[in-house]
Amino acid sequence: MKREVELLAPAGSYDIAIAAINAGADAVYLGGENFGARANAENLKTEEIIDVLNYAHLNGRKVYLTINTLLKNKEIKNDLYDFLRPLYENGLDSVIVQDIGVLLFVKKYFPELKIHASTQMTIEGKETVKWLKNLGAKRVVLPRELSIDEIKDLKGTDIEIESFVHGALCYCYSGQCLLSSFIGGRSGNRGRCAQPCRLPYDVLYDGMLINESDEKYILSPKDICALYLLPDIIDAGVTSLKIEGRMKKKEYVCGVVSIYRKYLDAILDGKKFEVDENDIMLLMDLFNRHGFNESYYYTKNSREMISLKEPAFREENREYTDYLRDKYSNKILVKPLNINVKCKVGEPFEIFGEVDDEELKVEGAVVEEAQNMPLELETLNKHVNKTGNTDFVFADIEYDLDDNTFLPVSEINDVRRKYLDLAYEKALAKFKRECEEVEETKQEEECVETEDRIITVSVSSFDQLKETLSRDFVDRVYIDLNLFPFDDVLNGMELVKEGNRKVYLALPYVARKDDIKIIKDDYLKLIKQSDGVLIRNIEQYFYLKDLVDIDFVFDYNVYVWNDETKDYFKDFNVTSTVPVELNEAELIDRGVNGEEFIAYGFIPMMISANCAFKTLNRCEKNNDRYALSDKINNEFVVRCNCRHCYNVMYNCNATSLFKFKDDIEKLNPKSIRISLTNESAKLSSQVLDLTERAFVAGELVEDLPNTTRGHFKRGVL
Repeated sequence: MKREVELLAPAGSYDIAIAAINAGADAVYLGGENFGARANAENLKTEEIIDVLNYAHLNGRKVYLTINTLLKNKEIKNDLYDFLRPLYENGLDSVIVQDIGVLLFVKKYFPELKIHASTQMTIEGKETVKWLKNLGAKRVVLPRELSIDEIKDLKGTDIEIESFVHGALCYCYSGQCLLSSFIGGRSGNRGRCAQPCRLPYDVLYDGMLINESDEKYILSPKDICALYLLPDIIDAGVTSLKIEGRMKKKEYVCGVVSIYRKYLDAILDGKKFEVDENDIMLLMDLFNRHGFNESYYYTKNSREMISLKEPAFREENREYTDYLRDKYSNKILVKPLNINVKCKVGEPFEIFGEVDDEELKVEGAVVEEAQNMPLELETLNKHVNKTGNTDFVFADIEYDLDDNTFLPVSEINDVRRKYLDLAYEKALAKFKRECEEVEETKQEEECVETEDRIITVSVSSFDQLKETLSRDFVDRVYIDLNLFPFDDVLNGMELVKEGNRKVYLALPYVARKDDIKIIKDDYLKLIKQSDGVLIRNIEQYFYLKDLVDIDFVFDYNVYVWNDETKDYFKDFNVTSTVPVELNEAELIDRGVNGEEFIAYGFIPMMISANCAFKTLNRCEKNNDRYALSDKINNEFVVRCNCRHCYNVMYNCNATSLFKFKDDIEKLNPKSIRISLTNESAKLSSQVLDLTERAFVAGELVEDLPNTTRGHFKRGVL
């Protein structure tokens, strides 16, 4: 029967891609040598991807390419087209993208290529899904954090929905993690995450250790196994069941695929759905982190989702892995063909038939009359049927053979080989494409002199607000709804207005269905009294844009890394915030005219649905804070947003770029932002003093001690 739901498997290498297809995957997703979110996987060369494409297409399967990272200007301009072109021409089924600039580039130059919006886009609501569909996306890959009910809410958007059902679970919302980037220069947005979440941490509250010595792995979730939930997930509208694991071994991938194939087929065939516990044990044998969880489908967050314990050595189930290796390795799938063989005296020897409903015929030498031993049907059949290691098998052969014929065996073999070669070409011909050459265009950065550059300050407490309003040079104040006590927001807004400053509201980092309801019920009346909002999830923008006539500023995590994305967002009439992972040279190439630049602040490292307080059974829903201390005693402050039920983990050191004020001003930003989050009134005052000296008085100053310059000089690979 036609498969209505896709089983999608990871492939970190050529061998794994073949094994996954053999094990029953309807499609595989893999990375090439550039631009994938698993840069440390083996990945595949272009020639290997084409070989996988051909094998998949001959057997009715699909191949998706990951370009699910953020791209710099030079990469889109110089590398992306040449990387994609041979894959597009050979029938690549889709690309999975994170970067809006990449999406637009693919749509323009590779119009027949389907686009899947990556989970790295942090797709949390219906408005974002509609936008992506209108941009040309055929599928959205949902964040793991969405519930069954939230997924059901997307049904009416008429787009393919892909959701994770097995494999590793990130602690952070997809696309919102900078921890690996800032502590080691290996960015998750560039496919190089070093997985610091899998390391041990002390949890500190008021300076006191609150987790047990055997519960240090507080950021390390157990792996997902949603096998029991497959009927519910499919009923919710999911059309592609995704298995995570491009860093996993072949035996893991084909083992997981084969088990999920078994149960998906049962569902699609209308059979009774009942999970065999032996299959769960086999999945455990393949890989687990202290057991499994069922992701966020029915759980907001919980202690049961987190490993807590140090990873233990698992004894290999050698018998099972040997079985998987033997059964699914190498190219074992073949395409059946029906052929006719004509061997008539005085006429050319022929093999003919249909390949995908198209006629194919190969003629050989003229058949002679036998002088001694005539060609027997058994001999002819033996040599015609030698399909060997090809991608075909002759399922049905009809012979038209005279009784007294002679034909050399070499001629039979030659015609058979030619027929199989042509059958291969014809079967794949429908997947081939042509593409247009790229027209070279030189984009000039529009030079806008910013004589009225302004200073903006984001505040999280009344103490910080009072310090900010005592400075005449501050033009705009962001009241951070993520941290500022909600009951005090209106009073804070009135203070800002009394000080003749513009007041903006910095919205929460999460914008799921319930969060948008909170905006509607509680924030909207405040937003209408503000001068603008700081958007931290694009769902917020699409919800608000037709409801209010105010300014919109995209925060740094609404990623605008390249000219393609910048040019697109010009029509939105918004101000973007300069990306925090690009270095100075890359920002010069990209241009910063008209944007906002963060010169100081504790940059958020993680936005997480899980919470250490909840994990340690200490949740009191009081917007409290705690700290995570790593093995070298770096302390990362974590703030709870209990109203929206998520955590924000901040860098252990504030980014401070006052020393580089000349370099920043040469970039020509429209505004300079100072972000105050965890600072005391005293420290806030020191920061504002430096701001005035550097960006108002133009003095050369030194940065505060125990701060970092972030990526401004180093950037990420």
